[in-house]
Amino acid sequence: LVTFISIALVSVLILLARDTKRRIKAERDLADSLAFRKAMEDSVITGLRARDLQGRITYVNPAFCKMVGFSAEELMDSDVSQAPYWPTDLAHEYRQRQAERLAGGMPPREGFESIFMRKDGTRFPVLIFEAPLIIGDHVQTGWMSAFVDLSEQRRIEELSRATQERLQASARLATVGEMASLLSHELTQPLAA
Repeated sequence: LVTFISIALVSVLILLARDTKRRIKAERDLADSLAFRKAMEDSVITGLRARDLQGRITYVNPAFCKMVGFSAEELMDSDVSQAPYWPTDLAHEYRQRQAERLAGGMPPREGFESIFMRKDGTRFPVLIFEAPLIIGDHVQTGWMSAFVDLSEQRRIEELSRATQERLQASARLATVGEMASLLSHELTQPLAA
């Protein structure tokens, strides 16, 4: 009986050692996976924000913080009904849009444009993509949003438009010069004759 109990005890210890090894490996794999995901989120230039079903911000990546100029702590502590990066004159519209999302309304798939305000008060255009935040049990826990700062794109478009206008003005000026030259030629021939 003692021998049988000793064998059972050794077997249980061996099984526990194997289980502990498997758990340690699983924890290490999970930590590596989380570190990889965190490194990817921190390296993207797209701002990411997660909100729960009450509208509270639960996560922001460094790109979003840099975009709006607020720290993650400031954003997560902000009032649900008034995000600090919302311009005050547009806050009503944004609250209405947030209420639609929280009520289950699906955002447009192609995203939508909006205006945000940096901590220093400057406004900038953003393109927002939103999707339901669904966990493994197929339960929605909130909303995930991706933000693309359109400031640089708008600056390039404006520069391109200004360049195009200058080119058109130069073309008109060249046309006027050609007409003047032709007119001068036509007038000098009869005078010379």
